[in-house]
Amino acid sequence: MARFVVELVYGPDEDKRLAVRPDHREYSRGLADKGVLLAGGPYTDGKGAQIIYEVADEAELNEVLAADPYTEAGVIASTTIRQWEVVTGAWV
Repeated sequence: MARFVVELVYGPDEDKRLAVRPDHREYSRGLADKGVLLAGGPYTDGKGAQIIYEVADEAELNEVLAADPYTEAGVIASTTIRQWEVVTGAWV
């Protein structure tokens, strides 16, 4: 399994994003229940979010991201994906 840190930058249509947010959070809870989403949440400035996923590979991550209601609604301006090697901390 591989871990990825994903940074989302929200697009300018906040009303649309907030309308989709309940579906996004339900989707995220389902991923967390499956052990795919390890941690995630919005930045306190309201401009984006950071999420940590554990999946087989980047191809699986791309499938997970594509199925997110935020992606489907087009409310994400940009996504940055970085594979992350955890070497210390409670997750090790």
